[in-house]
Amino acid sequence: MNSQIVIGGGSWGMGIAAALTAANQDVGLLVRNPQTVQLLAEGKCRQLPNQPAVAALAATIDPVCLRKADLIYVVVPASATRDTLYLIRDMANQEAGIVFAAKGLVAEGSSDGRLLPEIAAAALPDRQTGILSGPSFADEVLAGLPAALTIAAQNPALIDEVQQSFANSNLRLYGNDDPIGVAVGGTMKNVIAIAAGCAVGLGLGDNAKAAILTRGIAEIARFAVAVGGRLESVYGLSGVGDLALTCAGPHSRNMAYGMAIGAGLEPDTRLAEGRHTVAALARRAATMGLELPITNAVDRVINHGDNLHDVVTALLARPTGQED
Repeated sequence: MNSQIVIGGGSWGMGIAAALTAANQDVGLLVRNPQTVQLLAEGKCRQLPNQPAVAALAATIDPVCLRKADLIYVVVPASATRDTLYLIRDMANQEAGIVFAAKGLVAEGSSDGRLLPEIAAAALPDRQTGILSGPSFADEVLAGLPAALTIAAQNPALIDEVQQSFANSNLRLYGNDDPIGVAVGGTMKNVIAIAAGCAVGLGLGDNAKAAILTRGIAEIARFAVAVGGRLESVYGLSGVGDLALTCAGPHSRNMAYGMAIGAGLEPDTRLAEGRHTVAALARRAATMGLELPITNAVDRVINHGDNLHDVVTALLARPTGQED
């Protein structure tokens, strides 16, 4: 049996570890503080205090645990990705597979954002890496409810290894050899969800929300192809699937964040990934000469202080064209 380590003790890291535990895998978590170790030993999640406890999960703050790992799941905020990869480089064995299970762009200062597979290729060029993504609320996974995800990697053996690890869980994994396209879907859907939430908060109706989702998919596809991804990935679980879930309602943090902005309320900024992604995404798209109107609108409202009503008016005043 493979030894597996999940780096990150948040709700999604805990969800992955719980699913692997339910599948009778040898799994532990590497976390930052002893308090999280104790909570996980009790089957409790710090981010979901009302979530019923799951089976006890073994965790440690000692990175020496990486030395025995055959599979490592990286479930940390995108901003912590580089440091985590350097830790893996220094501590893990060369043959260990590395699977990203977070979403977002890595940006430093005013630089354009880099996707997680791009960061991995630069930081660990000789390692086998993949990305796990798709429509999945952590609380439902922790409750043992079913979900379907994509495991994307360029190495078929890594895809098979990860699929087999979850084979006896309630997570169904579909293989994909396009990690860039999968990463784009998981990243951009959070930005589109903020836009959809703004529309709901403003009371613009279901028609407007549907228009944002549909044109948002076009933006995701445009960016994915431009950075080397495939359209098929955009229209799969990690693109359309994850977007549909994220825009379903306030259960989604990014949707709830946008709804608060639209309603003129102070949004909870703690866990809305799209808020951190959109500035770097807009910069990269501009550098590449890509037109992403919804993404740019969200960036202007969140990061430049533009009035939401003015931004919506400007979007509606854009010239019409052919549907892509």
